[in-house]
Amino acid sequence: MASSPSSHGQVSALVALITNAAKVIEAHYAESSRPVVPSLDDLTPHPLDSELSPPKLRDSIQILEGACAQLSATVARPNHTMLNRFMQIYEPGCLHVALTFKVADILELKPPGMHISELSEKAGINGEKLGRVLRLLASKHIFREVSKDVFANNRLSLQLLSTNPLSSLGLHFTDENNKATTLLPDVLADPEWGDSQAAENTAWNKSTGYTGNLFGWFEGATPEGAKQGARFGLGMIGWGSATEAGAVVTGFPWERLAPGATVCDVGGGIGNMTLQLAKAYPKLRLKLQDLPDRIIQAQSEVWPKECPEAIAENRIEFKALDFFAGPPIKGCDVYYLKNILHDWPTKECIKILRNVREAMTPDSRVLIHEYIIQHADRMKDAESAFAQAPEPLLPNYGVGRIRQYNLDMDMMVMLNSKERTLEEFISIAEDAGLGFVKLWHLGELGVVEFRLA
Repeated sequence: MASSPSSHGQVSALVALITNAAKVIEAHYAESSRPVVPSLDDLTPHPLDSELSPPKLRDSIQILEGACAQLSATVARPNHTMLNRFMQIYEPGCLHVALTFKVADILELKPPGMHISELSEKAGINGEKLGRVLRLLASKHIFREVSKDVFANNRLSLQLLSTNPLSSLGLHFTDENNKATTLLPDVLADPEWGDSQAAENTAWNKSTGYTGNLFGWFEGATPEGAKQGARFGLGMIGWGSATEAGAVVTGFPWERLAPGATVCDVGGGIGNMTLQLAKAYPKLRLKLQDLPDRIIQAQSEVWPKECPEAIAENRIEFKALDFFAGPPIKGCDVYYLKNILHDWPTKECIKILRNVREAMTPDSRVLIHEYIIQHADRMKDAESAFAQAPEPLLPNYGVGRIRQYNLDMDMMVMLNSKERTLEEFISIAEDAGLGFVKLWHLGELGVVEFRLA
């Protein structure tokens, strides 16, 4: 079958997108205090690593990532590409080894590099096998092999340090999540579970044998579950940083709220986002609500270390909440739900929002902060809630925005839930008695604002 006319010149067009995006990125670095894009071998954090990316830079990186992947898929033989995709299953396993045995921490002892014999002795595992694991990761630019069988950290492997909250999230994905994903076909083929929307009929349930939902497990159903729950709570700090969720702190007009306005973080875990609001807007009165274990962890461990002034000034209230059993603290100006609805099937989402609605006043607002799923088909610009990527790139940026689709699969595997489109959020909110106000484009995620209907 002949190629369609629109496919002619795709290679050159994709290369041009890559070139132009790279120029934008280099120009952004050139304006920083260290005006060069750092090498992967550079172990010194760059000032831009901890800053929120401006929209133009974020868009250019997404174009670059999407176009590079689409270009490779376009020019390589299909069987070559698909075979490599099949074999990507080994990368999470190797990352799990590196995280479990704290390889990055050990390599910190010798920044120039450590021989595998010494490294394996300190890690307590077989050196020949560990070397093969690290060689795969080094070939994917995680760690580096500085000479034969001598490995060292690089910019990417530093993210695996046990002191980095992202490493806790890495253990979640490469451990319980990865094990469960292998059972997804079994669940989909099951005559009962395949069509089920219940949070207890998941690939994760089949993997663990646990009959409750993931959050019951995290709340201490077993000692292992409690350990994983605490790990997941810390991992959410790393998730927020990596996804630049903090864009909501600067992009949403919190400063327009009156002094003393109350913001309730519903299901906020240990309060990663609330911490950022507390530091940026000291005039806000903050309420953090989640299940008891996370609230205890937040009140006794996290906030005394990260933001003791908010506790001393009585700007933060900690209160346990089961958002299925009843409403959050009543009468707040803003009810903020970050990555809450994506954890639950539609029926449960409506129940959560109805309980929030019960707590609201006519002036209250609900902010739902999540991924807003984009379809992969090109639409007329006027019909799309999002700016579409330039052709011939996939309109949803392809690999450049793959995280939202990966997380959608994570939700299916672990909770029988999903990431949603804007239309799905509006439909759920209307069923709960809420009216749509606005979609805020804030970095990688979106914020959907609602009021009482």
